[in-house]
Amino acid sequence: MSTELPRPIGFLSDFGYADEFVAVCHAVIRTVDHRIDVIDVTHGIEAGDLRRGAMALSAFAAYSPATVLLAVVDPGVGGDRRALALRAGDHNLVGPDNGLLMLAADRLGGVDEAVEISDSPVRLKPASNTFHGRDIFSPVAAHLAAGAAPSDVGVPLDASGLVRIDLPVAEISEEEIVCHVLISDHYGNLTLNLDGTVLEESFLGRVDGVRVRTAAGPARMRVCRTFAEAAEDEAVLYTDSSGSLAMAVNHGSAAERFGLVPDDEIKLAPMP
Repeated sequence: MSTELPRPIGFLSDFGYADEFVAVCHAVIRTVDHRIDVIDVTHGIEAGDLRRGAMALSAFAAYSPATVLLAVVDPGVGGDRRALALRAGDHNLVGPDNGLLMLAADRLGGVDEAVEISDSPVRLKPASNTFHGRDIFSPVAAHLAAGAAPSDVGVPLDASGLVRIDLPVAEISEEEIVCHVLISDHYGNLTLNLDGTVLEESFLGRVDGVRVRTAAGPARMRVCRTFAEAAEDEAVLYTDSSGSLAMAVNHGSAAERFGLVPDDEIKLAPMP
């Protein structure tokens, strides 16, 4: 065992908290080096929700030290999807090749190196067909945290062919913004596919309120910087803590108020 302290691992999954899966992955990591500090980002991602997992991992990556990011939201486990270890700047990312890692890698400056780890020399043997989080991703992440290079744990791969998650593109004009819901958090706040800078760069920065049109019908919403500026139960448009434009209801749920789910279209226009 190296005398140099290992790097921490940030661990995200859709395993939930009711079963032993997360603890087993922790145990595998500690078997490689008991000094590895594992930061549990979240294990509450809805089963198979790649977009939510990718966005949560990216949000964590923005504040993590030179960390190994281990992410397992893997509905294609056991199929023909590849298993990856990436290097992005001072970080490594480990997980399936299904787009889960790429928003975080982009935030960290892009992929500098990629390897395929399905047959990694450090994987557990025999490897299960249905629990690559335990048998492949966890031991690879642990060895990277302990000082191994990507070339030590996998076979080089062309990063240009890595899978990406498709995200809708907003349409912005002086009369209207057409955007979509990306995710909803457990408060019912809705993250939109718009950077928060749109509040300064479009008509949203010149108005106090907007007309909102969804499939459920029209509504009105106040443009705010903080929830404290809004009355209780008032719908607001604001920049969230990750820098994205978002919808909320003060002391309530925008998802419930407007009946919106990810990918639903929203049209914003100045209040007449």
